[in-house]
Amino acid sequence: METVVLDDHCIQRREGSVGLVIFERDDILLRHRPQLADQTLRDIDTEFLAMLQDMRELGVRFGFVWHHTTSRSGRGARIDSATLTRLLDDLLKVSGAVPDFWIEAIHSPGPVQLRRWPETSDLDVILKLTEWYDVDPTMTVLVRKGEFHHYSSTTPAFTEILYPGLSAGGRDSDRRAALVWLKTKIKHALKLP
Repeated sequence: METVVLDDHCIQRREGSVGLVIFERDDILLRHRPQLADQTLRDIDTEFLAMLQDMRELGVRFGFVWHHTTSRSGRGARIDSATLTRLLDDLLKVSGAVPDFWIEAIHSPGPVQLRRWPETSDLDVILKLTEWYDVDPTMTVLVRKGEFHHYSSTTPAFTEILYPGLSAGGRDSDRRAALVWLKTKIKHALKLP
């Protein structure tokens, strides 16, 4: 496994070989937290992690996209996005669900960094990932939390799945049903048995 760390905003490797599944990191892998609350390892959805392990066993190529957010200052040291990504990557590696990529959807240049994709839209990131992995857009799935589709039928032919998300206080049976539904939708989109 060769890992390429392009910068603090992108990690790329080749693990899977089937299709391309792009998950939004926040509110899917990491449960939603109030604005001032720090993320902890307890915020990782372990049942979602088990689904990722199944995806890895099927050879599915997957990874995570996140959106840059600025954290409030003045409340002690907070973990920066690059450190959080490295910690999550290490955790998924030891859990047998190593992702093929982590990439920040939109970021501004810092004092040392160049802007990788100026004014990059989510669609540009999706298309760049299909190019990196030489995947037909029809074998690409975007999984995001939300109520409305961002892309219309005129958008390149990838599949957008709206994951209903799981509230922290939700019933375990609802959580399991949502994950079974999600895995079934992904397998169908990638034409897997």
